[in-house]
Amino acid sequence: MNLNVHVTVSRNSLRYFVYMRANYDALTSTENSVRFHVYCLDRQSALILRRDNSAFAITELPYGRGSWGHAQAIERAIQSIVPAEINIIADSDVVLLMKNWDKPLVEAMIEKKSYGIVGTRLEDIGGFSSGDGKYQQYKKKPTTTWMALSPFHDFSALQVSPDKKNFIEVTDEDLAKLYNLPTGFFVVKDTGWQIPSYLDDRKIPYFALDIVKPTSTEAKALKGTNPYHDEIQWNGAPYLAHQRGSMTHRFRIDPLSVDFYDACDSFLGNPGWSVQATSSDRIHARLQDVVRFCRKSASMALKPFR
Repeated sequence: MNLNVHVTVSRNSLRYFVYMRANYDALTSTENSVRFHVYCLDRQSALILRRDNSAFAITELPYGRGSWGHAQAIERAIQSIVPAEINIIADSDVVLLMKNWDKPLVEAMIEKKSYGIVGTRLEDIGGFSSGDGKYQQYKKKPTTTWMALSPFHDFSALQVSPDKKNFIEVTDEDLAKLYNLPTGFFVVKDTGWQIPSYLDDRKIPYFALDIVKPTSTEAKALKGTNPYHDEIQWNGAPYLAHQRGSMTHRFRIDPLSVDFYDACDSFLGNPGWSVQATSSDRIHARLQDVVRFCRKSASMALKPFR
């Protein structure tokens, strides 16, 4: 079976995609095949990928970077779902940790038809990033970080665009059950906030993979790394890992990215297919640092005159 992976990239996240492609090629079983559908948020990334013939399909979008542009790319991907096959929406900085990862997925979604969607979940209340506040994203249901969609259910009407200026107050038990938040809390409408109601309205069965932080005793692949990262487990076994922030953190150059990918490579046995930052990547990063320093210095120098 074809597994269609839909991923959003920009110039800043291209190297993440190069690693992603090598990672999927190496860990997918011979029984299935992966096809990448890439949605580029800038012209430069589209030109580079077309030149390198790096994906099955490449779509150039005019939306620009940021959560809104990313959400629009996901919605374009949903409209481009390949019928009769599994389609996966995935961030470029999600790493596969399980060899033959596709076998349990195909078994659960195609052979047994147990789930219409399998995906990562968000941190519970009190997490490293989620905090203890009453304004939270929904919990314990799949997210757009990585979600596999079954061909036996219709996702064509799913919208994921954020609406961060508005919130949903959890006023009763029905809303509490829908969003897995206590009454009195408020649902943050970040990217994908519509997923719980979409699944509920259409009675689509789902499986939200467990999220394990590097500080947990249950962490196996990312144990001891920055708690910003997420280890995703399927029934206690490491399945995915998510760095977070691929549009901001430079691949294997910024400390947070080095920390994450070194840990993933170590867990995977330091494979020969692994991708490293190139000398041109490092030169580009140094130039970025110089430009940022100059801008910051100029801003501080001009501050007394404002």
